[in-house]
Amino acid sequence: ELVTWSNEAAMMFGIPKRYTLAVMALLGFANVYALRVNLSVVIVTMTKNDPYFKDWTSETQGLVLASFFYGYIVTQVPGGLLAERFGSKWVFGLGCLGTTLLTLATPIAAYQNLGLLLAVRILEGIGEGVTFPAMHAMWAKWAPPLEKSRLTTIAYAGPNIGAIIAMSVSGVLCDNGFESPPHYQRWPSVFYVFGTLGLIWCIAWFFIAHSSPASHPTISSDERFYIESKIAEATPTHRASNILMPCLRLKFNFF
Repeated sequence: ELVTWSNEAAMMFGIPKRYTLAVMALLGFANVYALRVNLSVVIVTMTKNDPYFKDWTSETQGLVLASFFYGYIVTQVPGGLLAERFGSKWVFGLGCLGTTLLTLATPIAAYQNLGLLLAVRILEGIGEGVTFPAMHAMWAKWAPPLEKSRLTTIAYAGPNIGAIIAMSVSGVLCDNGFESPPHYQRWPSVFYVFGTLGLIWCIAWFFIAHSSPASHPTISSDERFYIESKIAEATPTHRASNILMPCLRLKFNFF
């Protein structure tokens, strides 16, 4: 059965919950990708205009930029497992929240010492590394098969949007942002502005998003039935046997 749109009193602004989720995911990915790439712009100003970082060699800058990915690669597989165990809403949201808080701490860490900055960037990567696996787990419960490409396209447009915005705005903030202690440079404002926006998104996410239609308190019965029934229709009942039996037949045919 199709969703009865006239009965969707619980929809936010008339938008189905699954599309509200897609928009929130887009904004979430835009946020964390902005937090990831802004250092690529800021590091130019740091090493050029801030005396504290003038002795950073190209090797040091490369290490700082690469350190994020040392953590990012670690949580790719665990991210999906954690989402299945604790709920994709919480894994995705907490991953974004951790990245946001560490971004706010980045200027302080940078002025302390290089090792602390590297540790912060590695931890940021660990936090952001769970986002894609968690979102895959979420769409497994939220996306009807015929709408999956549309919903995921909306959500996964976020990284490109976030990178474009961060690259454009970070340079402006480096030149025109507010000065902040201890050295009253403008480049820390990049992390404070994007970090604050990230906190606002995190608060909204924890109130709006839910790991599955069954756990959503205000979803309409029509939309929930539509999503769950269409996913059930597309899910093989005997997935294990469907995979195992052809393999066994192939083995015995070989001999």
